[in-house]
Amino acid sequence: MSTIPIRVPAEVHQQVSRLAKLCGNQPAELLAAAWSEYLERHRDDFASDLEKAAALVRDGSLDELVDFVQDAHATDLVVDADDLAAAQQDEAVIEAVAAARRAVEASRSAGRRHEL
Repeated sequence: MSTIPIRVPAEVHQQVSRLAKLCGNQPAELLAAAWSEYLERHRDDFASDLEKAAALVRDGSLDELVDFVQDAHATDLVVDADDLAAAQQDEAVIEAVAAARRAVEASRSAGRRHEL
């Protein structure tokens, strides 16, 4: 299989490299496996989105297509108040949120727009 380099955040690269070493794999093998698993888990979602987009291209308006593309993966999240309060005190959650904020800020600094 041929390969090409990809860019990932340094933190992701470090985590993948460490985990790959623990597993006795190369980082590329671990990322390829993760990508395959992601595709498998989301295959039906991708197919549904493509079918909906194709129907809008055939029969819908440009505005409907744009609205669909912009909202395709927007979801409503319902959280129990007690669970939220507990999560806000959980160190792992606090660090994950901080890491997400750093990633969004780095993305914005690089000229990409992401919402958090």
